Amino acid sequence: MKKIKEEKNSTKKRNNKIIALLVIAGIVAGIAYIVYRSDNTSSSDVAVIDGIECNTNEFTTFHIHAHLDFYVNGNHLTVPERIGIVDNKCLYWLHTHDANGIIHIESPKSEEFTLQQFIDIWKATGDFPIYGSTPKIFVNGQSVNSLSNDTKINKHDEIALVYGNVPPTIPSFYQFGPEE
Repeated sequence: MKKIKEEKNSTKKRNNKIIALLVIAGIVAGIAYIVYRSDNTSSSDVAVIDGIECNTNEFTTFHIHAHLDFYVNGNHLTVPERIGIVDNKCLYWLHTHDANGIIHIESPKSEEFTLQQFIDIWKATGDFPIYGSTPKIFVNGQSVNSLSNDTKINKHDEIALVYGNVPPTIPSFYQFGPEE
């Protein structure tokens, strides 16, 4: 009888340990899920611009780069760093990391993005230098007859956005690095 009682106690202890481990595993899984979801959500206090969210991480589902040269009255201006990056909170799917003119498009879905979407993000997150004027647009050295909201950004495009006088030469190519 004593042996049966000891076996029951032993079984009960083992079952309690298993239950405790399952509870701990459930808590860990719940925390991991919450952290994963928080890393993939948009920052709720930052506006969606032209359908583009500001997310807490970069996406690789659709990941391309283009280069932008910016001119005002024939003078080349630097495209600022951190366009589309909000106070280390989040980044828009279209953004710049540094001042080399490379537009990073890192989206959770494959779709076409336009130059106007990038300009609108620039206006919302940086100091866009020109307002109220229609630019001339060149893609890969060729003048295009479309407005910025109709100008698609494609992989490795060399885009020149020109306000006022057109400079004597327009770039037609940008040498992207091997990782771009």
